[in-house]
Amino acid sequence: MGGGTGDVRYTLRVLRRSPGFTLVAVLSLAIGIGASTSIFGVVRTLLLTPLPVESPEELALVTWRSQSNPRTSNMGSTDYPDPAGGPSLRSNFSSDLYRALEAEAPTGVELFAFHFVRGMSVALGDQPAVMAGGALATGSYFPALGVEMALGRPIGPADDVAGAPPVAVLSHAFWMRAFGGDPDVVGRTVRVNAVPAEVVGVTGEGFRGMSMGGFFPATDITVPLSLQPRVTGRDDVEPWDRTASFFWLRIMARVPEGTSWDVTEQTLQGALRGTPSPLVEEVEHAPELRLIPGSQGAQPVRPAMARLLYLLLGVVGSVLLIACVNLASLMFARGVARQRELAVRRGIGGGRSRIVRQLMVESLVLAGAGTALGIVLGLVGRRLLRGLVTSSLGIGSFGDAAGSTALDPLVVGAGALLGAGATLLFGLLPALKITQLDPMTWLRLRAAGDASPRLTLGRVLIALQIAVSVPLVVGAGLFLRTAANLGAVELGFEPRGIVTFRLDPGFTDLPEEEHPRLYQEAVAALGALPGVRSATLLENALLGGIISNSSLEIDGERHLVYFNAVGPGLFETLGMRLLEGRGIGLQDGRDAPRVGVVNETAVQELFGGASPVGRVLQLGSREVEIVGVVNDTPYRSRREPVGATVHESAFQRLGFGGHQVVMRVDGPTGPLEPRIREAIRRIHPDLPFPGLQSQTEIIAETGARERIFTVLLTLFGGFALLLASIGLHGVTAYAVTRRTREIGVRVAVGARPGQILGLVLGQVVLLAGLGLLIGVPAALAAGPLVESLVYGVTATDPATVALAAVTMLGVAVAAGMLPALRAARMDVQKTLRTE
Repeated sequence: MGGGTGDVRYTLRVLRRSPGFTLVAVLSLAIGIGASTSIFGVVRTLLLTPLPVESPEELALVTWRSQSNPRTSNMGSTDYPDPAGGPSLRSNFSSDLYRALEAEAPTGVELFAFHFVRGMSVALGDQPAVMAGGALATGSYFPALGVEMALGRPIGPADDVAGAPPVAVLSHAFWMRAFGGDPDVVGRTVRVNAVPAEVVGVTGEGFRGMSMGGFFPATDITVPLSLQPRVTGRDDVEPWDRTASFFWLRIMARVPEGTSWDVTEQTLQGALRGTPSPLVEEVEHAPELRLIPGSQGAQPVRPAMARLLYLLLGVVGSVLLIACVNLASLMFARGVARQRELAVRRGIGGGRSRIVRQLMVESLVLAGAGTALGIVLGLVGRRLLRGLVTSSLGIGSFGDAAGSTALDPLVVGAGALLGAGATLLFGLLPALKITQLDPMTWLRLRAAGDASPRLTLGRVLIALQIAVSVPLVVGAGLFLRTAANLGAVELGFEPRGIVTFRLDPGFTDLPEEEHPRLYQEAVAALGALPGVRSATLLENALLGGIISNSSLEIDGERHLVYFNAVGPGLFETLGMRLLEGRGIGLQDGRDAPRVGVVNETAVQELFGGASPVGRVLQLGSREVEIVGVVNDTPYRSRREPVGATVHESAFQRLGFGGHQVVMRVDGPTGPLEPRIREAIRRIHPDLPFPGLQSQTEIIAETGARERIFTVLLTLFGGFALLLASIGLHGVTAYAVTRRTREIGVRVAVGARPGQILGLVLGQVVLLAGLGLLIGVPAALAAGPLVESLVYGVTATDPATVALAAVTMLGVAVAAGMLPALRAARMDVQKTLRTE
């Protein structure tokens, strides 16, 4: 123990004498481990982590596909990739089909159904309502899943029948967030979309609903399916379970071990084909029912998303590899540079095993310090990276939907082993070579100039490091150009100073004919607040990733047209330009003739450039008179070309799910939020206020995929360049030291400083060229992986690849310049006398 402690103390003294080397070595490993573990935590949650329920491997998601297009109305449907290949699978079923499948399920197979509700209003007593992600679930949902309860009981079959008292189950995260973990919450009454319901239980801490990765909103509150007409119903729509063509339920099955999935699938297939529905009545070919693994719930991990996640893993894996290679080259160069010290220690009686043990301790201390700092960096960065990654995949939700991305001990251990292995192997190689020789023999060889080994292995490591760095630098260049190209897109409005939030009267008990009045009261109250210049309504936020569209026929020709409902003064609030006619005003209410305003693209595509004012469009069952023209603005994202768009009156097109309240404000929004919350509470206590979001934040979210790759590749590309330059500097400095006698002789016989400079830098350029020879083809081969992410530039853009290559070459030359200048300025007489 004493010897080990002494080795550690001596190691710390040695490392303190080389602070630059120690800092670079520890930071290299720390950044590699921190980045790798953080990203892998996100990927594990999104792709690998099963639901925290009993035997998740027994769960199957029931899906279907048809060769024809049945006439169904889908609510929140999702396409799933077929694990066996082939066309995508559909997720939703009608209530009739669910009941038929449940009745015919094989013995022992349990079926349950659920429906995600993106937003629910939840209020306790006289407290302000809060927004929550919700789910409607059958009474078999919790029993079949086997969800552990933290408090109370789950919803059961007796709760999911007509006339049963309304009940609700809270998630553990929502219970803590909204109710402070109050243990007395069970038995209390909450208002769910204005419907009083008794809280009967709180789920265990790990359960967040049927989407572990946050591809759907976290399930903060679950209510029985039988409550659907009351919590999501509208006056003009029948309850969803009474319409055979309304597909809204996701169905899962628990197929116990020992029960054949094929037999279960065939049995359910027979029930599907034998039940009257649009799937069998209106299609030419009978639908095909498929069971797909449901251990992660209803998570629709599409191949494109999986490829992006694995690409991120490849990026951080490259960083870890670069860090370990750099560490290896540093350790090797350091070990070679310490050969005189090791030989002297051996000569004065130091045993070979003692010297080797000391170097092993040094390597392990460096690896341990790098791993510890890597864990700290991973813990600090995991939430930031999780937010970047989930938003980059279009994953947005209430609460902690993406779940915990705790650092994976296996990944931390693997990184630590790689770092320790690199430091041990390449730190010990020079020592093992020295300690094989008699100390006096080694000193004689050194005096003759034959002891200093060539850095062949070190050069190979540097070339490899450059090769791995090139794709990262090319990627950083591509995404920096993408960010610049997206930033140059003309928006057609002024986003600065615009804030918004969603307001949905459907959360209240007001009849739908009262909704326009509520909207008008809200807009008037919010527009009168200090700091608010104007307030109005908008159905879908611009550049928010959500659109409404349909096809219509004009003069016998069909066109795809986008729609958006806008409130009075919306164009003025956003800073858009009215080019002809008038905008939407207060006079365009629910009972007034329907009117619309079109954009410039609509004028060209729908009306051939002629004035559309006064023309009437047949939009489904409604006739809309065009009263004005405004300038073009991107709708869903800056990537997509502007389409023909019709802006209707928000009071005439109420829609489902509410409207965005859009405000132009002066100054910071922090002091404004409490006033808005209070104003909304006064209008109706069951209206939740989800918080303000600025228009610039909305725009940033739609460009999140580009942002994460720009940030990560720029960061990691810069890190790779730094490490490559450090490694090149170290190898070049050692090479100059080793060739001191040779350089002195060259100078003595007439070599000029420029020739010496070229001699040293030539070796640097050769190493960089070898790395580029491998790295450039690798970058070009990786191009198709990011083709869908870049904008305004191809993934194999020659200019970007060339710039990356020149950058790498420039960094290499800069890294070797100092040692080369020292060599060129060498004092010949002093050098030869020393040698």
